[in-house]
Amino acid sequence: MAPNTAANALQDGKRRQAQALLRDGEVWLIAARESGVRPEPALTLVAGVDVTWDSLFLLTRAEAVAIVGRFDADAVPPGWTVHGYDADLRALLRAEVTRLGARRVLLNISEDDPLCDGLTSGLERRVRGWLTPGDDLPELEWDSAAPLLGQLRSVKTPGEHAAIREAVDLAEAHLREMAAAARPGWRERDVAAFLHGLCRRDGAEPSWGWNACPNVHIGPDSRPSHAPPGDHALRPGDLLHIDYGVRLSHGYCSDIQRVYRLPDGNPVPDAVQAAFRACWNAIQAGADALRPGTPGHAVDAAARAALVAAGYPEYQHALGHGLGRATHDGGTLLGPRWPRYGQTVEGPVRADEVYTLELGVMVSGHGFIGLEEDVIVRDGPPTWLSARQDDLKILG
Repeated sequence: MAPNTAANALQDGKRRQAQALLRDGEVWLIAARESGVRPEPALTLVAGVDVTWDSLFLLTRAEAVAIVGRFDADAVPPGWTVHGYDADLRALLRAEVTRLGARRVLLNISEDDPLCDGLTSGLERRVRGWLTPGDDLPELEWDSAAPLLGQLRSVKTPGEHAAIREAVDLAEAHLREMAAAARPGWRERDVAAFLHGLCRRDGAEPSWGWNACPNVHIGPDSRPSHAPPGDHALRPGDLLHIDYGVRLSHGYCSDIQRVYRLPDGNPVPDAVQAAFRACWNAIQAGADALRPGTPGHAVDAAARAALVAAGYPEYQHALGHGLGRATHDGGTLLGPRWPRYGQTVEGPVRADEVYTLELGVMVSGHGFIGLEEDVIVRDGPPTWLSARQDDLKILG
């Protein structure tokens, strides 16, 4: 299947999934303009089109309607009833909302989830102004689309599972090539350049941008961060930690972490082995808790408790996040009840969601051990999309 055809099929599946989540009398209204500059994540998810003029995409259980500028009309994919306009969309919008029997309008606004907060405040004011009550339109109820959109983004279709697995497979293949090629003296930036070359060769791109993906940390003086790779160089006995993923042409991506050691002729130090095993066991504790209906914070708590019980400090981030079209794909977060995470950790885990499970510890004198796996939630144990790292990997 050609890339554009594959992407269109995935977006059509998400549109249908969204419609099944809507109730009678509800209209989900996605508003966007100049989306090539200021993207609306929900529009990318269900339609995959960029628009220029003020544009509105209305979904009900039974219909999908697009109101766009005349010159954008032909770009809207199949599955939508398209209305083009020239000077003013207001009358067309009011007529469609009336025809659709809308009583409740859902808008993409959220205080906690950025991928459910795609509507700008200025455009929200315009939309509400276009739909003020009058003789032709009753008063409408307004609400956030975040509950619907969070579930839509996080619960993946079989096609999305396959797309993410494809991205995971390629990232793992790249890391195997890197591990075979790495030599003493390679700097963090050399590791990144090697992986970037593989991306270009294979028609992919780094999951979270060319400047910061991969995150690479070598040795005891390199602290984990999201900064671009630096100049710490590989020496015998050093640990190499990589946080890496690729995005493919259909838009779906991967996000995994692996840790390696450059041999120095000596056995792996006990402190390194113990830290690796503690991280592995903590991730397993999170996986054991990752079941439909479990709140996100409870999954995080299981992994956090296992790591602390092994004698290591708490990691200062969430255990896991949704994965799909974005590396942080919205929906429930597997994180602690910290104010910065708001309500995102209170939601339940759902079957067919895809999450990362990630944590790590710094080992004094050696470097950072960080592991991250990608998994699908099932009724029983999760499905591991990545080939789980069970032991410290050796370079060269």
